[in-house]
Amino acid sequence: MITCIQLEQPDTIQQFRDDYLRTLVAPMDGMWESTIIASATFWEIQDQEQRAGYFCVSSHQELLRFHLWDNYLDRAEAIFHWIISHYSIQQAFVSTIEPLYFSLCLDVQKNIMLHSYLFRDHQSRDLSSGLGKSLFRKAEKRELDDIVRFYQANTEGPGEWIEPFLHTRLNRGELFVLYEQQTLIAAGECIPSQQQPPYADLGMVVARSYRGRGIGSFLLTQLKKHCYAEGWKPICSCEAANRASKRAIEKAGFISEQRIVKVTF
Repeated sequence: MITCIQLEQPDTIQQFRDDYLRTLVAPMDGMWESTIIASATFWEIQDQEQRAGYFCVSSHQELLRFHLWDNYLDRAEAIFHWIISHYSIQQAFVSTIEPLYFSLCLDVQKNIMLHSYLFRDHQSRDLSSGLGKSLFRKAEKRELDDIVRFYQANTEGPGEWIEPFLHTRLNRGELFVLYEQQTLIAAGECIPSQQQPPYADLGMVVARSYRGRGIGSFLLTQLKKHCYAEGWKPICSCEAANRASKRAIEKAGFISEQRIVKVTF
């Protein structure tokens, strides 16, 4: 008999998450892992009071992860069907790097929509900024307020995450800036993964007035150089709707072999 118990202990949840990451065929996007998965509700799957695996759901009751221990894999289809039925789950987010979970979603899907591209580095590119006088360097703590305002002005949606995110990146030496003379025109992050070494997630923000000029691609090539100097492998991602970002990432030498999709049951 299958039952589920909500997990409350952070150490147990983190151990489950770490175990899951080791089963994937490619690295999971760090931002997805640190924001979407980190805020999910985790449930332990039990079979006659024995641990069988776990799953997690978003605040909107979307399935985000499904994992079984090895000795329950032969019952994966039945357990998966029971969970989505018992918890009335109608949608899921799943990536192509999660073979079992992805396949189980395919079995019962009514619709699939592309959500995000996951990229890995493929080719070295030596690009120019195209600027007369530019400076790329690691950000300094004294610049926090200016960089916060830059992100607020040049990103979409609510910005509550911006200041704590940038504060952490600065303290860890993971934030970089690109200036044209005295003007901040782009910023980027290089975040080494604690759970998936030696990978590091790259991110970037380009000033709206400088977009479409190759600045983003140039910034990514500089972040890549920093990664390799530190012994890391750069990865990044973008939402499917952001075609400009996808072009910039590809121009910097990245390729996307993996996807995150939204599945409707």
